Amino acid sequence: MTFDMWIAYVLAMLVISISPGSGCINTLSTSLSYGFRQAIPAIAGLQVGLLIQLAIVGIGLGAIFATSPRAFFVLQWAGVLYLVWIGASKLIWPKTQLASESVQIPRSALFNRAILINVTNPKAFVFLAAFFPQFIDQSAELLPQYVILAATSLMIDTAVMLNYAWLAHALRPLLNSEHLMRRQEQFFGLLFVGAGCLLAVY
Repeated sequence: MTFDMWIAYVLAMLVISISPGSGCINTLSTSLSYGFRQAIPAIAGLQVGLLIQLAIVGIGLGAIFATSPRAFFVLQWAGVLYLVWIGASKLIWPKTQLASESVQIPRSALFNRAILINVTNPKAFVFLAAFFPQFIDQSAELLPQYVILAATSLMIDTAVMLNYAWLAHALRPLLNSEHLMRRQEQFFGLLFVGAGCLLAVY
């Protein structure tokens, strides 16, 4: 893999990471509701999920999801149901925390939820299975290239999500009332349900 190819991958990953998706929605929602520090385990969970996706694509299982309708269907609807469940829970039982309140929600719950959000997204598996190999030089040793591209992906996505979280955290004082925080939690609930519906018709 040449340096120019790596730069091209960096630019492509920047565009992909910045583009709104379920991970972005989760980061913004978590930071707005619970603050920047609580968004960090959620972002870490997204990266673990991304690493699992990259590992699966790297060993060739991504091609199965791209070519097997049954495998894709199962993973797709697992992702749909999970996103809709998150959205519905936010709509029906919105849990918020004002900027002046202490942290109560377990960080492990935010971390695990973020992992599941990424690994139950079949579009990501299919996309990575088609996208990732384009930057691999098949005539060179494969493992170092996979490691470099995977590390690059994680660093870029982490940086983008941290910026999203910081932006949302900066807006928290403007929403520092129980009514407004409940409304924003319900708004993100609608976004999660919408993301699940889009995944269902993909």
